[in-house]
Amino acid sequence: MISSAHICYESSEAHVELQSIAEQVESNTNWKTISTEWSGFGVVVPQLMVLTPIPFIIQIENDPEWVPEENREFAEWAGLSENDELYRKLSRCDARLAIQSTAPDQITLTGQEMIVFAFGDTVDPKNNEISEVLKIIGKKISGVLNDCVNDELLQY
Repeated sequence: MISSAHICYESSEAHVELQSIAEQVESNTNWKTISTEWSGFGVVVPQLMVLTPIPFIIQIENDPEWVPEENREFAEWAGLSENDELYRKLSRCDARLAIQSTAPDQITLTGQEMIVFAFGDTVDPKNNEISEVLKIIGKKISGVLNDCVNDELLQY
């Protein structure tokens, strides 16, 4: 799935599990959560669905092969210099929470490539209810929000 946002964090500073995120959301908001998973291509990815008026999915991405480098790229895409505090913080982040729509992407396999389309169901991190949840989680894990919809970085 294509992410609408990421909350990047340092896994050595914040031990993050979907169950603890669910507890945090349910104890600090009016929203319920449901454990779920995505499966395909021989892979199963645990997820958490947050039942705000526009429901959304959270999944942990912590693969050391690509997540740290992509987190640094977020800072570069934002035009931050290596001397910027936010750049340095993102450079230390080795994991993230991916924020995604509950609507499935359309996947087409051609035999030579896989094409993924995400149509119109983007989760907007600036939506009041969604923003409230992301702030609670982001502050708890001292994260940095990479808002892919509104092209912004925000440190919690």
